[in-house]
Amino acid sequence: MGSRRLTGLALTRESLSYIDAMHAVLAHCGWFGASKAMLAGMTINGFRFSVDRKLSADSWHAYNWIAEHFLAADFIGVASSQKAGFSFAPTFPLYRKHAVAMIKEAIDNGIGAVFWKDDFVVAAGYDDEAGCLLYADGSGAAPEELKPLPYDEFGCNETPYWYYQTFDARIPLDELEIYRESFMQAIFKWETHDLMLSPSDYACGKQVYEAFIKFLDADDGCHAEARPLLWRYAAAKRDLADYAAELAKIWPDCLPIADCYAGVAERFAQLSAELSASDTGGSGPNADRMNADVPAVPLLREAAELENRAVQLMKSMMRERLHNRFGDISLR
Repeated sequence: MGSRRLTGLALTRESLSYIDAMHAVLAHCGWFGASKAMLAGMTINGFRFSVDRKLSADSWHAYNWIAEHFLAADFIGVASSQKAGFSFAPTFPLYRKHAVAMIKEAIDNGIGAVFWKDDFVVAAGYDDEAGCLLYADGSGAAPEELKPLPYDEFGCNETPYWYYQTFDARIPLDELEIYRESFMQAIFKWETHDLMLSPSDYACGKQVYEAFIKFLDADDGCHAEARPLLWRYAAAKRDLADYAAELAKIWPDCLPIADCYAGVAERFAQLSAELSASDTGGSGPNADRMNADVPAVPLLREAAELENRAVQLMKSMMRERLHNRFGDISLR
């Protein structure tokens, strides 16, 4: 029986994605000293862009968590361990017991853990006497505010998924190579449909813009459904703009790329602001639809054109490396 709490491990919701939790843990243990925007770019997580064609609010996390989060850590030289599954599986109690033990072990080593509690949250402590994990989800008045989660309730979420990730070791890598690889993976994410997702049900990469446009342009569309996704992706595009701006300080050739992403972020910010305004615009049969004066479709088309231009500029910068991969861009 024991207890442990990692002082100073806090979670703030800014990137509105897994990056918030990953950054909280890695920054706390001293393995990453840059901004969330840099982490989003270096891990490729910020370049992931996918939605289901009904624009369901939870489709932002429709991707292979184990594969992509393993790679996110690997891209920056961090070794990680993770497990995931379904809470309705008959073996779930055994997995839950093991997951709690692994999270506690990480905390004993002074490193927090990421797990799924209806969003990606951070385990920052535990109390055996109370029989609970202590976690931060960024919803409290103070970022360091911790909530208790009884051990027996780990994995009991609104959806039947459970997941955790611990970070085990770090190997220093050449940051310039990390930046170059991030562009390679960004090109792949933009041009390639996620093999895990059905093309008839999901849009990925550059196809996401047309999915948004088709949904928002439909006469029978309920625009309220699109708001959570647009808010999350507005945060992602802002991160990418900041990331590209930082790389432009190193490589002047990145300046046009940074300008493109700044334009994308600006249009998503405008769209998000307009959606927020329409969200408080009253009631009635059209309350869930965007104001007709909001240029949603033109903004999305402009953003799509700018982001495509950014990717083409990346391809120009990375042309030799692209050629050396013989068509398999994602293969390192």
